[in-house]
Amino acid sequence: MIARLSSWQSSLLIHGVIFALGVGVILWPKRPVEFIEVPIYQEAAPENVQVLKPETQKPVVLKSVNEPAPSKLPARAIFGASKNSYTAEDGVAEAKRGNTLTKAVDATVLTKDDAEALPTPTDEFLVSQMPVVLSEVKPIYPPKAREARQEGSVVVDALIDAKGMVRQVQVVEGADVFREPALAALRQFRFKPALVEGRPVAVRIRYTLRFRLEQ
Repeated sequence: MIARLSSWQSSLLIHGVIFALGVGVILWPKRPVEFIEVPIYQEAAPENVQVLKPETQKPVVLKSVNEPAPSKLPARAIFGASKNSYTAEDGVAEAKRGNTLTKAVDATVLTKDDAEALPTPTDEFLVSQMPVVLSEVKPIYPPKAREARQEGSVVVDALIDAKGMVRQVQVVEGADVFREPALAALRQFRFKPALVEGRPVAVRIRYTLRFRLEQ
């Protein structure tokens, strides 16, 4: 039957069918939407739960780098002389360079034989001229040794200062009977001091005193 329709009739029929389908879709009854309720249960918080509170941070105090930090140490007195600063002969105090002590001044005057009052000897290899005897004292011959016709020698180690004075002397070897007379005599010797580039210095020397009977 459709084959017998003309072209315009066929087109009209097709459009009519499409229109009818569209109206049917629009007018077709819609199914109502169903909502499902899901129950939510909220449990109470446990009683032993500890609530942590943030700690309060202490304020940071900034100090200027130009301001010195206060010292907790008590102030101490500084003095420029000590027992080591005193000379031996005239009792005049001469402070050594850099010699400072945090205590009261020690006013003790040292004797010339005190080790702390003695000058520091110069090493012999630096000395250009060794000491020369200017005056000597003949040692007293011990009566006991004279009666026994005993002779001998005493070798001593002497410290000669920059003024040519004998500041320290000790026996290296020798008979006991001759030791004290040798030390007493050498302490009275006077020397031309040793020199380093023309400057007098202290130095240690080895000296021998001989005890010989007169013939």
